[in-house]
Amino acid sequence: MRNNTSRQLSLIPRKLIMSTLLTASLACSAIKQETATAQTKILIPLYSYPTWYNPPTYTWPKVAAAASQVPITAIINPNNGPDNGPPNRDYKRGIQDLKQGGVTILGYVATNYGKRNINEVKADIDIYATHFHLDGIFLDEAASSPDKLNYYQEIYKHIKTQPKLQMVVLNQGTQTDPGYLTRPAGDNLVIFENYSKAWNQYQLQSYVKNYEPKHFSCLIHTVPDAATMKQHINQAVARNIQYIYVTDDSPDNPDKDPWNSLPSYWEEEVNHIRSLNQKVQRSSGS
Repeated sequence: MRNNTSRQLSLIPRKLIMSTLLTASLACSAIKQETATAQTKILIPLYSYPTWYNPPTYTWPKVAAAASQVPITAIINPNNGPDNGPPNRDYKRGIQDLKQGGVTILGYVATNYGKRNINEVKADIDIYATHFHLDGIFLDEAASSPDKLNYYQEIYKHIKTQPKLQMVVLNQGTQTDPGYLTRPAGDNLVIFENYSKAWNQYQLQSYVKNYEPKHFSCLIHTVPDAATMKQHINQAVARNIQYIYVTDDSPDNPDKDPWNSLPSYWEEEVNHIRSLNQKVQRSSGS
């Protein structure tokens, strides 16, 4: 078999072989370079109150401190939105602490799957832009079907009129029509928000692989331990998702909110993502 293969290769013009090898080499280099630039980031719904006056319950400084280790984007939610006005002194302090740590901050805005009055949505965005000095907007309860594309594209354009609001995240939390990226109607789509068990069975839509990882996020709750957390993060990276958050908090807990506390393995999660990013940096430098 080996001799026959060698004979067949000898019949192929040398120039064609060299051209094919060069093309393959360039293709491999392009793939390696693309992979090497995909730094994994944390997208955390930071829905705990900024109790700066009670340090044992104040988790925001831990998030700010972790931003020196890994890139972090935090979503703040004063009261299902900006609470109809400027931030109170507690949120001012919390935002200041996050900014000093280098955290990217998004303001929460509910959209009720495209059924909320669009002027109310814009009003919330304007309050954030005027009074909170944030980096972007997180549109929750986002529709995923193409019939709501015009609604979200109008909101997207409105957000982009504010020069400081650079990032628009749509939280569909599920399989999503690709039109939300191509219009565009969002810079980043949360394509999964669910239980740990559901993540194992999740089937990625084929179009996701055609885009850079920076356009996709996943939020995974009820993840029982650090080992499973690491497996889920590795799988998210393999699925072309750049923004990730994994927690053992759960909607099954008495408060029914999986996003109002840090996971028990928070430092391990930060360290694991940092180690992944260090490998990426070494790869890009080689």
